[in-house]
Amino acid sequence: MNPAITLRMSYPYFLKYILPSILSAAAISFFTTIDGFFVSRYVGPDPLAAINIVIPYCCLVYAISLMLASGAGAYISIRMGEGKPEEARQLFSYIVTLMSIIGGIVTVICLIFLKPIMIFLGSTEMLLPYTMIYGGVTVLSTVPMMLKLFFEFFARVDGCPKLSFWMSAVGLFLNIALDWLLVGPLQMGILGAAVGTIISIAASAMMGLFHFFSSKSQLQFLRPHRQPGFFLRSCVNGSSQFLTEISTGVVTYLFNIQILKYQGELGISAVTIITFMYYFYISVYVGLSTGASPLVSYGIGAENLEGSRRITRYCYISIVWMSVLVFVVSFFCGHWTNRIFSDDAALLAIADYGNQLYSSCYLFAGVNVLTAALLTALDHGKPAALISTLRCLIFPSIAMILLPWILKEAGVWLAIPFGELLTVPASLLCYRFILRPALQERSTAHLQS
Repeated sequence: MNPAITLRMSYPYFLKYILPSILSAAAISFFTTIDGFFVSRYVGPDPLAAINIVIPYCCLVYAISLMLASGAGAYISIRMGEGKPEEARQLFSYIVTLMSIIGGIVTVICLIFLKPIMIFLGSTEMLLPYTMIYGGVTVLSTVPMMLKLFFEFFARVDGCPKLSFWMSAVGLFLNIALDWLLVGPLQMGILGAAVGTIISIAASAMMGLFHFFSSKSQLQFLRPHRQPGFFLRSCVNGSSQFLTEISTGVVTYLFNIQILKYQGELGISAVTIITFMYYFYISVYVGLSTGASPLVSYGIGAENLEGSRRITRYCYISIVWMSVLVFVVSFFCGHWTNRIFSDDAALLAIADYGNQLYSSCYLFAGVNVLTAALLTALDHGKPAALISTLRCLIFPSIAMILLPWILKEAGVWLAIPFGELLTVPASLLCYRFILRPALQERSTAHLQS
């Protein structure tokens, strides 16, 4: 659908437009969750804990791809809104090529130092055989994973949100089928889960590759020209996404280390279950934000500030009721969702207790995620990065260290909610003094050409 038309849509049509983006983000969140489900059911709690040890590496991969996608996506959407499709294609082709090269370098380095990396991430001797297998295959999936996330984001920039959904949906269903086959009947254990994931991710990435090589795409590939200035601007503008993912990895690491003191490896397994559900619930906010951001950027480039303001207003209306809904579902249904992953009574007792405390973070996370994404869409990457750093690194890390001194194990589970709550004032100030004024004046004057 043409973004120019969407800028004039009513709220119900906006929700219909944004739904594929939310479903796509939810499908992405399920990739690791599906592995966790089959591994916990067919293999056991220790391999389940091993998956959580590898999550920080996945966060690094997500960080690089989402930084470049959101950072470059704002500029490319603006060029399209300005009626400069050739320049938009050139920028798109360049950033895809450079991201693939970076992914290849990361893959080689991490394969060479795989064992020390797994130990650094918190793997115990008991978990190391599982983390080496799952981590090794995950590292091999680095480039396909980057391309999948990147193409799903740019499908929305290209005016094809349904493609983004189908890329995620096909990959998800393929992952479920392969995990069932490889972990279940073929009894390949955690290796089967990892292999099923890399195949499904590669299939999704190929769907995006075919689209952007086809005549249906407005962002067809061209021979890229070296543009280091654009790369640096994209990194700065997308730094909030990078910091969000990297910080999530850091906090996951701290989470594992702290809960290990109170509950041992079984505690890490419980954290894994809570983390799986966290990625699913938070994907609602991410899907809304990434689906709406290209529309806001396009409106700026097309000098349709009223359209950008309308989309922004719709976003904040949506994030309020979505936050309440997600909290209610998590808090009251956690007892049943935890049992999807395990029947172990001791493990479930820890997970149920943790979920009751952890669920409150969903009341505050939405406004922080949305505000950072919209600031990025308007080329205000630095305040967006500040919000992401506060909510995902500084506040939760401090809370993760200090709260257990006061509240013992409960302090570990409350660290993330405290981080989100303390970040809300910063998000509201950024909205009041940066985001709202930027949408009330000729904003392209503030954007780098």
